[in-house]
This record gives sequence, structure tokens and C-alpha cells, in this order.
Amino acid sequence: MRAFRNLTVPCALALAAGCASDSIVSTPAPGATDSGVLSFQTAGSIERRAGRGGPAYVPASTPATIAGDLRFPGGAGPFPAVVLAHGCAGNLNVERAWGSLLRQWGYATFVIDSFSARGLKEVCGQGMKLAPLQRVPDAYGALRLLAAHPKIDPRRVALMGFSHGGALTMLASTAWAKETYAPHGAPFFRAFFPFYPNCNADFPERKRVSAPVRIHTGEADDWTPAKPCAALAAALKASGQDIGITVYPGAHHAFDQARRSAFRRNVNNGSGCFPQLASILGPVDRNSIAGCLKKGATVAPDPAAAAQARNNLRAQLDELMR
Repeated sequence: MRAFRNLTVPCALALAAGCASDSIVSTPAPGATDSGVLSFQTAGSIERRAGRGGPAYVPASTPATIAGDLRFPGGAGPFPAVVLAHGCAGNLNVERAWGSLLRQWGYATFVIDSFSARGLKEVCGQGMKLAPLQRVPDAYGALRLLAAHPKIDPRRVALMGFSHGGALTMLASTAWAKETYAPHGAPFFRAFFPFYPNCNADFPERKRVSAPVRIHTGEADDWTPAKPCAALAAALKASGQDIGITVYPGAHHAFDQARRSAFRRNVNNGSGCFPQLASILGPVDRNSIAGCLKKGATVAPDPAAAAQARNNLRAQLDELMR
């Protein structure tokens, strides 16, 4: 393991928009033996701005330095890889639930930590501290690091996120995200696997995806409900986009990771909010979200749904990551 120092690369390899200078800070290429907790630069940043029309976001070239845990399966490689993005409570159960299993299937795993370097422990009750959209550069920064690793096949890297990280994954799957953070032949994600994301927001950019998307969500989820995701998947599929969804009967939020059933009273719950946005960057039409936010949501393990999700994911990886 090593901590990376900073180098500069041409702006064209980073943000397609919002570049403030001739170059931005990037991450040097890792060595063949580099693994464990690795620091890396995000692919720029997205800054929140308050405005009369509601909050909006602005892409910027300034990166953050965050970290991820890179682990390999046995063998010499190069390996396909899966970037794993945690939920609003941070990196608690992602590695336990999925890391070793993915490596058994032959995939390197990179569990990114969007919170620690930003001084955050969780954002479940304070979502504006770091929105899923602001984590999109995290995912693409991780992708750049992996694509430069000698033991990773840069053509076969997927993004898999959960809840807050699932929303990140949905946003990262848009053609807008690829055009912004992976322009001019830069490495791009081969596939996207969002688990119980929030699909309630409507904005023009969500109508085009850059690679196959396979959503996994629970029918009984009262935090990030399945119906809006099913409706979105149906609409995008009808327009020719490569997207699919699996809804697990009776399953609640975090069905694959929760250790016990609980009603989490202090979390923000936007399941009844259906934001209308002028663009993926906002602003939000305030009338579309007036009075809709509530407190509390259910998390519960579902061993049967989790087992089925593992089977489904492996089949999808086999199909999409060949």
C-alpha cells in the first residue's frame, strides 16, 4: 500500500466543463503491488450553490483526496473490477456483504469511502451535507485509478452502489456523467448496479444512460421505494436504453446488508418527494417538494432476497462484463 502524491494532467482528460485552469490535480498510476487502502483524487468536484430558484450545483475542477480499499482475488490478473459505493451511514457493511463474494467470482473490489476525508460519519439525517450527485466525481476518480492499475482490466470496471451510493450509481450511469467525467476516450464504466436507489427525481439527463444499468430493490422498501424505479426503468427501456430492474417481493431497504430489523427514526425520508429539476444540476422546483420530507424508515435483512440478489448479480456480471 502507498499514499499517492499529486501530479497534474491535461484538463481534457478530466472535466469537460468547469475547468478553471490548464490542468487539474490527478493521481499517479499505481504500481502492480499496490493494494489495500489507497488515496486518490476525485475527478473534479460538484459544488452546491443556494439560489432563489432553489439549490443548484456547479461542476468545478478542484478535486478532493479520498480513499478506497482495493483487494484482489487470487491469481495474476489483469482482473475485472467492481467499485463499491456505500450508503448514507458510511462504510459499515459493504465489504462484509459483497467484497469477499465478488472476489470469489474473480473480481477485484474497490470500496470507496466518500465520507472520512470530508470529516463526515453519516448523512442519513442531513442529506445536504453531501448529495449523491456530489459523489459522482468520487466514482470516476476511482475508475481512473483502477484503469491505470497493471492488475486491472480497464475495459471491465463496473460501479455498484447502495442506497445513497445507489443514487450515486444511477447518476453516474447517465450519458451526462460519462461525457463530463470520461470524455475523449477516457476510461468509462462497463455497467452499473444500483441497489435500492432513490429514483423519484425527474430531470432531462436521466433519459440517457451510458452503459447497461441493472437495478435491485425491495418491494416493501419505505425509504427508496421500488415503484418509481420500476417506472423509470420501463420508460427508459421503451426508449431503447439498456436498463433492467429486479424487485424482490417483501424485501425492505438494505435487505442484503442489514444485520437486524429496525425502524430508524432520525433519518430523512424523501420517499414521498418527487423533485422536478431543470437539469441534473438543478435548480429544484420548490413546489415539487413542498412539505414532502418526513422522518423515519425501515431497514431489515431478508436472507432469501439477498441470496437471490447474489445469484442475479452474478448472472448479470457474467453477461455484461465479458
